[in-house]
Amino acid sequence: MCGIVGYAGAGGQSAEGALLRGLERLGRLGEPVGAEGPARSAGVVVSADGGLGAAWGGPGGPGGPSPAVERLREELERRPLPAGMCGIGGLGGVPGLDGAGRVAVVLAGAVDAGALAGAREELWGRSGAQGAVAGVTRGPAADAEVVARLVAEAFSSCGELVEAVRQVRGVLAGGFAALVVHADEPDTVVGAAAGVPLVVGAVDGAVRLASDAGAWEDGAVESVVVKGDQVVSVRREFDEVRWEITDGWGVVVAP
Repeated sequence: MCGIVGYAGAGGQSAEGALLRGLERLGRLGEPVGAEGPARSAGVVVSADGGLGAAWGGPGGPGGPSPAVERLREELERRPLPAGMCGIGGLGGVPGLDGAGRVAVVLAGAVDAGALAGAREELWGRSGAQGAVAGVTRGPAADAEVVARLVAEAFSSCGELVEAVRQVRGVLAGGFAALVVHADEPDTVVGAAAGVPLVVGAVDGAVRLASDAGAWEDGAVESVVVKGDQVVSVRREFDEVRWEITDGWGVVVAP
C-alpha cells in the first residue's frame, strides 16, 4: 500500500469524510511512500459500535482507470458504511482484515518479506492447514491481512489493542507504517512505524494520523513523528480525543 491515513473525531465528526479528504490529498502529493506506479486502488475502514465497515475502489473501465479515491467514493455512494468517528484508510492497496472481520490494517511501505513469510508459516501451522490459512494467500497483496491476523491473535491473549500492536510490531521488520482498528475497541486507532514516516497531530477536537503530514488540509498544524520502536494510540472518550506515544516497553514518551 502506498500511503495511509487515520482519524478519530468527536462531536459527530465523520471519519469517512475525513479519511476520503486525506486520501485525496495524498494522491495529489505525487507518488506516496512505497509507490511503484500510479495508485490504482483505495480503501477505508470505519469503526462503529457493532463492528467494522470496509469499502474499496479499484481501476476504472476501458476508458482508462479512474482516480482511486473517485472510484471509492462511487462505491460508498452505492453501499454506505455505518456511521463512525474513528477509522483508517489506504491509497495504493486495500485494507487487510483478519478472518473474522474484527481487525483491519492498512500498510505503507513494505514489511520485510522474510519476517512476513515466517509469520505466515506460523499462522498456517497454528491453523492445522497444509497449504494456507483459509483466505490468506502468498504475495504482497496478503501482507496487511497477515498482519491483521497476527494482531487478532495477540489481542485474544492480551485484551488490549495497543499492546497487541506492540507485540506484533516487535516481530516484524522492514520499512513500513501501519494503522490498525479493532471492532472490540471501536473508539481506538493504533499506529506503528519502522523506517517510514507516521505523523500524528490534533486539531479541532480530532486527531489525525498519516504517512505524510500533507494528507491534511491544515498540514501546518504541529505534528509528532512516531519513531521506529514506538506505538501511537488514539482514543475517543465522549467528546474528547486523546493520543499518546509509548515506547517498546509501554512507557509514555509523548505528548
